[in-house]
Amino acid sequence: MELLEADEQYLVSRGLNYEVIADGEGLGLVFKNFPLSPGKYDREVTDLLICIPKGYNNAKLDNFYLDPPVRLKATGQYPDRGDVFEPHAGRTWQRLSRHLPKWRAGIDTLRSFLPFAEKELQDKG
Repeated sequence: MELLEADEQYLVSRGLNYEVIADGEGLGLVFKNFPLSPGKYDREVTDLLICIPKGYNNAKLDNFYLDPPVRLKATGQYPDRGDVFEPHAGRTWQRLSRHLPKWRAGIDTLRSFLPFAEKELQDKG
């Protein structure tokens, strides 16, 4: 399995630092030192993982993962729906259970999902 050409072009056009890794039957995209909202979380960067399932982009991208894990700066608690940890590619990742409101099979790609993850992680909200 390989990344879609459109996804590769999108990532290159954004100048993002990423690594493609094997993850079960699919792939994982790891973004090293991904910036976080310093007012929202207890750290300013973490690694971000997006799992690319077999059958993507008919199969949807769902959830994203962080390592090291984050807590909300204001309370010290894990973010809402962020208290589950899963193994992927030899590491334990904090799962943030987040879903695009509607995945359009065969149409949506990383261009749809990555900005969704960025908004969650970089907004002060």
